[in-house]
Amino acid sequence: MPESDPMQPVASSLTQVVGALIFSSPVPIDADAIRKCLKDMPDAEDGTKPPFRGVSVREVQSAILDIQQDLERLGLGVALEEVAGGYRFQTQAGCGRWVRALLKKDKPALLSRPSLETLAIIAYRQPVARSEIEGIRGVAVDHSVRQLMELHLVRIVGRSDLPGRPFLYGTTPLFLEHFGLKDLAELKEIDPTLGRRESKPPELPLASSGASSDAVPEAEVEGPKVEDPKVEETKSDDPMIERSDD
Repeated sequence: MPESDPMQPVASSLTQVVGALIFSSPVPIDADAIRKCLKDMPDAEDGTKPPFRGVSVREVQSAILDIQQDLERLGLGVALEEVAGGYRFQTQAGCGRWVRALLKKDKPALLSRPSLETLAIIAYRQPVARSEIEGIRGVAVDHSVRQLMELHLVRIVGRSDLPGRPFLYGTTPLFLEHFGLKDLAELKEIDPTLGRRESKPPELPLASSGASSDAVPEAEVEGPKVEDPKVEETKSDDPMIERSDD
């Protein structure tokens, strides 16, 4: 990027600056980050304050919308999309074959069906333990989880409170970027039936006129905790998919 030159023209609109920042960002960038960048701009050497320092997040969002509308109207094969909680420029899907030819890229590698099924379970039910994934799929998922972690689509996000404290898995920001999702909430719009079903609290019987409402047997309020027998069956030698602590 060339050094600043007093003779160079300065951007005349907020839309220009916002577009340049989104184009230059190595990761999707949101309106708040753009606003912070504009606010933190230092004064020029002669003490002149930079333009756009006092713009609001709403004004940044309006500039982003203007860029999106201009690109759609012009039909340039490039779009400004909101993914992974931020914005980025990307080529339109219909131009993919020519872009791959220019970059000498083969067709993108496709995930196997088992890996896709495993990824779907993790995405919709995260954080989720491997035992739950295997309980849904009915088969071992060692290879699928390892492959998804190597592709940086899945990561370890914590440990379960179940015996042995097995790892819990969730998706990564790259997962959102790869599938063009703004956030995980969009998954519910795609297929709301795949998420966890929220269990309704048990209905308590009405207290009789001569009894206190607190005199409800404990078993009716909270059921016994059932341990998952699969958790402690075996331990994997692969630290990426370790089931429990030694």
